[in-house]
Amino acid sequence: MTNDKLKIPHGGSCCASRFVVFEGQFLTARPSPFVICHLSFVILLISLCLPGNAFGDGGSVQVHSVSGPFEITLFAEPPLPRAGQIDFSALIQDAKSSQPVMDAAVTLALTPVKVHQNAQPAWYPPSCAVSAPADLAAVPLLHSGASNRLLYGAMVEIPAAGVWHVRAEIQRGDEHVSVEGNVDIADPFPPIASYWPLFLFPAVAIGLYVLREQIQRA
Repeated sequence: MTNDKLKIPHGGSCCASRFVVFEGQFLTARPSPFVICHLSFVILLISLCLPGNAFGDGGSVQVHSVSGPFEITLFAEPPLPRAGQIDFSALIQDAKSSQPVMDAAVTLALTPVKVHQNAQPAWYPPSCAVSAPADLAAVPLLHSGASNRLLYGAMVEIPAAGVWHVRAEIQRGDEHVSVEGNVDIADPFPPIASYWPLFLFPAVAIGLYVLREQIQRA
């Protein structure tokens, strides 16, 4: 290899000094495995922090029945319902055509059957225990309560774990039906389970700083 084929520019900016001209082409140094590993680690941490509270638009089936002209399916999200905030949603279909019914009035009623009186309170952000809701006997399920407009949904606060009786009433014009069943509500997660993503921010900040230093030294 002769000197006319390998030219290293002198002077100029620090960015230009990172390039080598070989036979008229610019070659750049590849990132080190250390930098790639740190970048992958930071991306993984950020992706874990992104999920937050959102409408489940489904979840696990709690009640399914055909009553009168309607086929009703009641879902709960998370799939294993726990005391605290639960996203209840209902899919109302025509019993004959299976087409979704979009113009019904849906109301959900929840009644405790056997709750755990001595269980820990149901925690959820921001740092407070769930107090008993004003009225669980008439919770309206609306299209606006779910991002999937085929469903009727609402976020409901369940104050205690145990067995709860749910009853969904559907009315459209002169048609009025109801379905009911029991839902097992598990004990709530401790507060740390709701706030663990916050503890990742220091690690993300340190990872970004180390990544920056490694890139500057490359």
